[in-house]
Amino acid sequence: MELDDLPPRYRDQARRQIEARSRPAQKKPGPAETGNMDFDSRGEQEYYMAHILPRMQSGEIVKVTLHVAFLLLPEKVYGAVKLPKAEYTPDFLIEYADGSVEAVEVKSKFTRKRQRDYIYRRRLFIDLVAEPRGWKFTEVITADTAAEKKEWLALQAERKAKCVGK
Repeated sequence: MELDDLPPRYRDQARRQIEARSRPAQKKPGPAETGNMDFDSRGEQEYYMAHILPRMQSGEIVKVTLHVAFLLLPEKVYGAVKLPKAEYTPDFLIEYADGSVEAVEVKSKFTRKRQRDYIYRRRLFIDLVAEPRGWKFTEVITADTAAEKKEWLALQAERKAKCVGK
């Protein structure tokens, strides 16, 4: 079977695929080069654009990694209780030109209050990972968004209703 035997639509598609295979592979720019990173929140993006990207462009920061998970406690069974593993994932792991490393956590006030275990996981990360390795840890607390404020007020109203109902 030849390309000319195919209907025009499929013939064009096959030609494009053949051309794509014959072109030399080009290295795609990484997320740090394009500024197109996968952020979990607006606060993370704003921190990256304001604090990290300018320092990368000046050469002060050599590498940035997003959302690296660190195992704090392995999964195990104690008696009849299955205990899940505990992990901590800082938003940014930054490596500087001088060799120092910084873990950065960006949280809104609302999210920080909602994640009750966050302060314990943060403590374990600092004690078990950051401090022994000589890393700096920075926590950035951002202002709540309008949606977070609305949800926070709804939760407060729900708690009041439960208290009054008792």
